[in-house]
Amino acid sequence: MITTYDTPTEEMTAVTDGWYNRLAASLNLSVQHFQLLQPPGVPASDQALWDCFNVVPPATLKYNRWFYQQPTFFSQYAAVVNRLSFPESAFVKDIGADTYVQWQAYLKSISPPPPANTLPTVWFQWAVVNAPSVANIGRSDLATQLLISGAQAVLEPYEGPDAMPADFSPSCSELQNILSASTGTSFSFDSTNDDPDVSNSWVPGDDPNYFGIWTGSSALFHISRKFALSKITVSIQFDHFATVSVTPGQWYNSALLHQAWASQSTPPWIDSSDWQTYFGASGSLTHAVGSLLAADGITLTLTSDADFTPSEQTLIKGLVAAGDWPVYCPITSPAISNTITTGPGSMTIQFKSAPGNPVVLGFNVFDIRSYVGAG
Repeated sequence: MITTYDTPTEEMTAVTDGWYNRLAASLNLSVQHFQLLQPPGVPASDQALWDCFNVVPPATLKYNRWFYQQPTFFSQYAAVVNRLSFPESAFVKDIGADTYVQWQAYLKSISPPPPANTLPTVWFQWAVVNAPSVANIGRSDLATQLLISGAQAVLEPYEGPDAMPADFSPSCSELQNILSASTGTSFSFDSTNDDPDVSNSWVPGDDPNYFGIWTGSSALFHISRKFALSKITVSIQFDHFATVSVTPGQWYNSALLHQAWASQSTPPWIDSSDWQTYFGASGSLTHAVGSLLAADGITLTLTSDADFTPSEQTLIKGLVAAGDWPVYCPITSPAISNTITTGPGSMTIQFKSAPGNPVVLGFNVFDIRSYVGAG
């Protein structure tokens, strides 16, 4: 009989935190930003790759995509854009009604009318002479109007029933090219001398590892705890690996998102509570993916001296296609393989990904303040 549940769960979290630290140190990744992806992405198309990182990542070192139900970055960005407005009445209030009348008269005297994107400059040149005390604020108001209307116009084709897909860089081919030009590496992990201390990371508090020994299993399982308490070694080889910047497509306006984050007032927000809805401590757009970690041609060999019972060995081997710790990569294509051999007091797992098939292992995550360039 297999004992399914046991407590506590700290063992799986501790060994995974040790793996996190070892991976970060071996690949020169900053623990102030790095996040493991569980399961990893094995994209076979541009859309699959973009779906992998088109997400508002949760505040965790171990992003379990089965546990955390996160909104897409695109959906939250679009929601912010559509909650911004700078009405003409706000411009009138800032420059004064009399000045506004004079400004409108001046605009009507210009033939042909100036293009909309030149209005902030046209205004400033006129206001320096005719209304110097409000020249700067008027230019700022018109620039904000232009920024919002421009961003909303660019976003429009990506919304609605016939919407274009929200694209990003890199594409699959771009990622493959970057990886093929990148170097490889090899390193090892040993649970008997690993360092599970993540107190200096970007998520220093309670941050459990929810998966157990195989993808979809629980850290509460007794079999997972037995595994985590054993001596675990991992040797890993990447033919190629790279950290690759993630850039939203033409639908994205970085200046507008910065403006939205930097101002909590109305305008530019339609409602004064909107800033908190998106950027507050419990808001829906508090973090963003700045770059991804991908590897190609992975060979990983894991050993454990856990004394699994025959029934436990059968269970582990029967779920080989689910993928196992520490990568948790299900066997969803011929490019991925996972094999398990067991014996008394021993288990060996070998995970491989075929060359030419990038595996997205994690992200570098930035809080929204840093992402918009505000600090």
